[in-house]
Amino acid sequence: MDNTKMDEKDLQQKYMEFQMNEQQVKMINQQLEEINSKAMELEYIKQSLDEMSKVKEKTEILAPLSSGIFIKANVQKTDELLVNVGSKTIVKKSIPETKKLMDIQLTEIETIREHLVNQLQQSTIKNKVLEQELSKLSGA
Repeated sequence: MDNTKMDEKDLQQKYMEFQMNEQQVKMINQQLEEINSKAMELEYIKQSLDEMSKVKEKTEILAPLSSGIFIKANVQKTDELLVNVGSKTIVKKSIPETKKLMDIQLTEIETIREHLVNQLQQSTIKNKVLEQELSKLSGA
């Protein structure tokens, strides 16, 4: 095999590797957006729990049924929440216990975020190296 064919094959291989890595960067960015959204949601829930701790029993509130859809409801107990802990299991928790659960989830999310950022940095560095190699191989 002559050098031209080898260079062409190397160029194609590097380009495919570059494209695959580029897809990985896009996926990581998408995962980061989702994880950031989840973290913001948990922070919002914590703020709502703080507000809920100030509500007195028998107070009328707007309870969300879905995004942008609410129903008027009267608060029966302010010291007891029903929390879905997974597998369709609901347990009674106090507001501080529920906030602690949110904090645990936020810590887990931060760990995942750090891992994703690390992956993103590695993939970005790899892409820069591949870009330089492609540039050399293509003679640009």
